[in-house]
Amino acid sequence: MLSQCSCSTLRQLTRKMTNIYDHYLAADELTISQYSLLARIGKYGPIGAIPLAVNMGMDRSTMSRTLKPLIALGWIETVDLPLAMLTDKRSFGVRLSSAGRDKWQKSMPNWRKAQNEIDAILGDETHHALMNLVDTANHKFEQHEHAIP
Repeated sequence: MLSQCSCSTLRQLTRKMTNIYDHYLAADELTISQYSLLARIGKYGPIGAIPLAVNMGMDRSTMSRTLKPLIALGWIETVDLPLAMLTDKRSFGVRLSSAGRDKWQKSMPNWRKAQNEIDAILGDETHHALMNLVDTANHKFEQHEHAIP
């Protein structure tokens, strides 16, 4: 059994990657967390905030804290959605505003620069191995979460 903390090791790696993304996205006045949210909402269109949080592996309160400034900036707007899309009556729907879609599209080149730098640092083999390991680990955690009564 390993004695090294898995969380510390992964957080160290994600901080390094986050710094690269945030460096490039600073020109767009975005963090990688904000960019990811804009991109995910842009990809899925109108979506309930709770299903979005689940999709991104975030809890409800973290999602609310991340959404609030983007809503205040006018990049994300709340929308009425059918209850079936919201999970519960306390949830709300979100979508990109036209300004949010513009922000997302204009920031894509800087996101791409960051991604290219990370790809260059890792190399194809390590990048693919890392993505496969992370996907496998996420799947195992998802199975474990469903098994908890």
